Amino acid sequence: MRKIHYMSAISTLFILGSQVCASSVDMHTKTEQSPSIDNIADAFTKGKIKGLIRYGAQNRNNNYHTIEDSASNVADESVQAYSALGGYLGYETAPLYYTSVGATFYTSNPIGSNPDDRKGLGGLYEKDGGQDAYTVLGEAFVKFQKDVHLVKVGRQEMPSYRFVSLSNIRMTPFTHEGMIYENTSIKNLQLNLAYISSLKDRNDIVFRDMVRSARVKTGCGAVDVTGQCIDTGSENNIRGSYDPTHYDSSGNYSGEDKEMPMIGAIYTRDNWSVEAWDYYVNDFVNTLYLYGQYNFNPSDAWKITLAGQYSNQQDVGNSVAGDVDTWFYGLKAQASTSNGMLFFFSYNEVSYNESSYDGGTLFVRWGTPQMFNSFQVQDSELAGTKSLGVGAQFDLGALKILKSTVIRFRYAQYNMPDEAWMIDAAQDRSEATFDLRYSFTKESNFGIFTQMDGLSIQFRIAYDDFDTDYNFVAYQNIHGYSFETVSDDFVDARIYIDYVF
Repeated sequence: MRKIHYMSAISTLFILGSQVCASSVDMHTKTEQSPSIDNIADAFTKGKIKGLIRYGAQNRNNNYHTIEDSASNVADESVQAYSALGGYLGYETAPLYYTSVGATFYTSNPIGSNPDDRKGLGGLYEKDGGQDAYTVLGEAFVKFQKDVHLVKVGRQEMPSYRFVSLSNIRMTPFTHEGMIYENTSIKNLQLNLAYISSLKDRNDIVFRDMVRSARVKTGCGAVDVTGQCIDTGSENNIRGSYDPTHYDSSGNYSGEDKEMPMIGAIYTRDNWSVEAWDYYVNDFVNTLYLYGQYNFNPSDAWKITLAGQYSNQQDVGNSVAGDVDTWFYGLKAQASTSNGMLFFFSYNEVSYNESSYDGGTLFVRWGTPQMFNSFQVQDSELAGTKSLGVGAQFDLGALKILKSTVIRFRYAQYNMPDEAWMIDAAQDRSEATFDLRYSFTKESNFGIFTQMDGLSIQFRIAYDDFDTDYNFVAYQNIHGYSFETVSDDFVDARIYIDYVF
């Protein structure tokens, strides 16, 4: 099922989409409860379809230097790229006695040159270093929705659960398998309960448990029976006690599957809102996430938003990833105008703790990283990162400059722990990004990532600059780990052409 001819897959999407376009809905918008019907025939004939046809391409050139080279002497160049055509096609029946069923297929198929010897950045199926087509049943669920209650069981998109979300930045999004319950019986309060057993990565065809999907690795080529790294050429990501038999010879987790019970609460009133989320992965890690936001209008033309975030991760149970003890916090101020301008300033800081997994790096791979300074390439979740970001967005249609066009500029500095004595030292870096979104259906009042009906084009480019003036030889002399290469600056360019029906 994995390898299919891309013209066949995309032709199917086009044909089915044209037949049922009138019944389309936006996949990422939480829909109002549909009236329940009372016969099976109407349930299937009056259902809703959702679809996306997407062309996506990405190219990134990395320059690498040996530690003896200066920043001007390129030792190696690695191109990461993909070009693909794909999307999704889904159908959900009309509710029969408040119960509906749904399914969505996702596909991505190579277009043009996608060499097998290049890592494709998540656009195509990359097992064994390849870049192959894939088709996968990413959603297959039963949903019950009545009044203030919603229950959904099976494979599903979970776009609004913070650490668990879509991260839809390639050809297809994350989907999760499990059960959710949402309740809005208390005024201004929404409660979310979930039990998640597994996750399908963006470019994968199987669902993996919550440890494997977090991409836990020892980071070491070989360990002894106590879990100590005996490969002197690299450091061990896992700190503290753990069972090394839970990992294979490549350092990948090979133990029992682990699930994630979670709970969330969102309270909104007048101009402010607060959120609290907790994600508990059995025998692995517990993640607490808090978010607060306050809005006010100093004038008719301006709106100010102040926001704060905090997260804490701790190991639990049998600690399959060793000791985990880390946190991050963030502050953000944003100003927007009634005619389509937006400006922001943000700060994030991550704990540096050499006794924690990978020095305090956060586990964020179940969805979209929540840091304010999670930009195009840099996600600011690495140990000890202190990041400062600024940005501006302009709705050129609302400003009566250029209809149907939104542009955005962002810049962030990522200050990493870089003293030679630090085990988890890393290169300081910065990222500057530019986004342009053009819609064929709306003249204004849409955002960069708003998924809308019809055709749109988005172009994204980022320049990432890495400092290379560290004394990595001194680091190697202290810790015994060898740095084969040091990353230099690169350009990351992407384009998406979307047709949503």
